[in-house]
Amino acid sequence: MITIKNKKDAIMKMKELRLNYMPLDFFKVDDIAGIEKFFKKHNAEEYVMRDTTKAKGNFFYVKTIDEVKKLLPKFKSEVTIDVSYRPYKEDIVLVGDIKVTRGAMGDTVDLTARTDSEADQRNIYEEPEYNLHASLEDDRVWRIPGFEKIMQYITDHELYNVIVEFIVYDCKIGINKENVIISEIRTEY
Repeated sequence: MITIKNKKDAIMKMKELRLNYMPLDFFKVDDIAGIEKFFKKHNAEEYVMRDTTKAKGNFFYVKTIDEVKKLLPKFKSEVTIDVSYRPYKEDIVLVGDIKVTRGAMGDTVDLTARTDSEADQRNIYEEPEYNLHASLEDDRVWRIPGFEKIMQYITDHELYNVIVEFIVYDCKIGINKENVIISEIRTEY
């Protein structure tokens, strides 16, 4: 069984499981050399800085290392930096949180998701297009665009009983060049 206690745990577990995600890493706020190395290795149009200490913490889109340096004082001790998926927003099929629970009486799915290009993990709960708890036998879930791809991904990586933040694309991106990006996995926080 997978146990995730915080965002740092989530990143380490995503790497350990070799999931597909946008290039990311966590840094001490004073590790300028490490951050610069990340920028050189992962040249991108845009990056995201996130707080590692709490859900819905500080969150900034940046384009340059100078912007990062100016924002580092807004973080306590650590920060995650990852390549932004916003440049691929027109290729979105489905964005959401999903939890597939295996049970003796059958498997169930909890899904909150949207299919529009402005959807992200921070706004899917404001006006979800899909918000359901259902059996995996329910035809409704299989009619959702991109649902089959995220279910195949969950099955292939045995991500049961875990909340999975995901994006399904109609193009292949991320470190493994796949149609499904995992933004985060959560259990205890």
